[in-house]
Order: sequence, then structure tokens, then C-alpha cells
Amino acid sequence: MKKLFALAVVLSLGFALAADAADRVVKKKGGQPIKISWIGKTLNNPWWISCADSAIMEARNIGVDMKVALPQEEVDLEKQVTMVESAIEQGVDAIIISASSSDGIIPAIRKARDAGIKIINFDTRISDPKMYDAYVGADDVHGAYKAGMYMGEKLGGKGTVGLITGLLAQSTGVDRRKGFLEAMKNFPGIKVVENTAEWRSDLAANVTTNMLTANPDMKGIFACNDQMAVGMASAVKTEGLNPRDMVLIGYDGILDAVDLMLKGDLAADVALPFQEEGQIGVRMAVALVLNDGYVFDREMICDGPLVTVKNEKGTEMTIYEYVTKYYPLRGVTEKGY
Repeated sequence: MKKLFALAVVLSLGFALAADAADRVVKKKGGQPIKISWIGKTLNNPWWISCADSAIMEARNIGVDMKVALPQEEVDLEKQVTMVESAIEQGVDAIIISASSSDGIIPAIRKARDAGIKIINFDTRISDPKMYDAYVGADDVHGAYKAGMYMGEKLGGKGTVGLITGLLAQSTGVDRRKGFLEAMKNFPGIKVVENTAEWRSDLAANVTTNMLTANPDMKGIFACNDQMAVGMASAVKTEGLNPRDMVLIGYDGILDAVDLMLKGDLAADVALPFQEEGQIGVRMAVALVLNDGYVFDREMICDGPLVTVKNEKGTEMTIYEYVTKYYPLRGVTEKGY
């Protein structure tokens, strides 16, 4: 009975705390609620949906009013600019944004800063650090470097490999390409063939087919995001090849990539921490609105582990550990959480 009573107390306390968080409204010094605009890059990539979900849950837990906006296409700079301008008109206190174009978004961000709005940059950098108050994201150079080192060592430092890059107008595209190629410098016996698929699965399938046709001896391919990895793996099968006979690697850690890894179609994946980026961006925004004196002169970097099916050299998290942490409801709910 004592144990049951203690459990009841704990559960009651937990429900009370959850209710308090749901009812809480955090206000500025003037007594007005905090208003935040969260602007991502695309509705067409599940990673962005998961990151937005994480940010929404954090905003609710803290008790701030946050509106989420995502363009349909990742390349739609014009739409993202419109979203920033709308946030300015709404009189938000902070904008949390991942740049569709690292340079192209600057004029709109400058307007927001002139209006006194705090800017939190996440995931994809705005090219001018003076345009934002804080940054949170992953080290994409290092993440792609880990993918390259895993690739090179699995192939014994020899053979031809493919590199499918994303949009090079974005820091993520530039950094992931750079990291992989830096790793390849350690393997002079490996030839790298590269082409862009602009983060798209359909284009990645075409690029992969062309790579395999021109290089029938290709031993591995690194796709710089998981949307492209899905197209890559599909094209490898369409060409009559077994993905298990190659070293295929993705980047992001979306649920589709998890499924491919569990089937053996991907050898590894660099996981981009959607929960951490979503949560910390919101926390930074609230902290900056409430505290003018806060200074973030260093970037806040979240760890992006190299995930493999089994524990081996280079592994930082197995696929089972990763699924348990990020997608505990895989197979039960559509999103896995």
C-alpha cells in the first residue's frame, strides 16, 4: 500500500507539473507575452517536421507564444523572406531561423534587427554572424568527415566512391561536402566522383544511376542528406546491385533512413540532432528576450553521432540506441514519437 501511495503521489505531482507548464504564460518586463516566430526550410523533409515538433513542444513547456512557418520547397528564398517580413509586421520579439540561402536571407534579417527583434540562427548559417544574436546547430564539417573516414576504412582505402551534394548556396551543403572531401585526403587510393542532387530524392536517384553507369566499379556513395540517401539506395537496387555489397551512407537520421539501416540498405548515417536544435533554439530566444545582457559569443554545437547497425570502429551510437532515443514509437505512430 505504501508503494502504491508513493506512486500515486508521484503521478499526481507529474500531472500537476504538466498542467502548470501548459497554463504558464511567460511575460516580458512590460507585462506582455513573449511572441516568437520559428522559420524552417521545407515541409518536404521529415527532419524539418520533427525539428518543428520539438520546438513547438518546448515553447509550450516554457509558456511562450510561438508560430511556425515552413516553405514548401527548400530553395524558396522568396517565401522565406516573406515569412520574415510577416514576423516583423506581427511584432514578434524573436525570430528563430534556418537560412534557405546563407547570403540571400541577409536583407530581410537586417530589417528584423533594425526593428529590435532578436535573431537566433539554427542549423544552416546566415553568412554574416553580425546578423544574429546566437547560433545552435551541428558541426556539419565534422559530421561529414566522420562519414568519410568510415567509408575510407571500410573500403581499405581503395576504390571509387560517389559524393552526392546538396545545395551549395547553404552552409550545410558547403560544410558536408567539405568534411567528406577532407576525410578523403587520408585515402589517396580512393577516387571521388561527385554531383549535386539539391537535397532531393528523385534527383539523387538519377545522379546515382549516372554515377554507377559511368563507374561500374563504384564501391560506396555518401549522400549529404537522408532524402537523397533514399533515392540513392533505391537507384542502387534498380541497377540490380545489392546495397549490402557497397558502403552507402546518409546524413540526418530521419525515420526513412532508420528503416533503410535496419533492412541493411544503408551502412551508416550521421544523425542530425533535431530534438536538441529545436529545443535549444527556443530556449535561446526566450533567454535573450528576457535578458538583454546575455551574450552568446560562441556557437552552441549539438553532437551528431555516426550511427551504424552494429557496434564497430567509428560507431558512436548503434541504430538500436538511436531509435530508442529519438523514435521510441517506431511502428506505432507515423512519426515514431
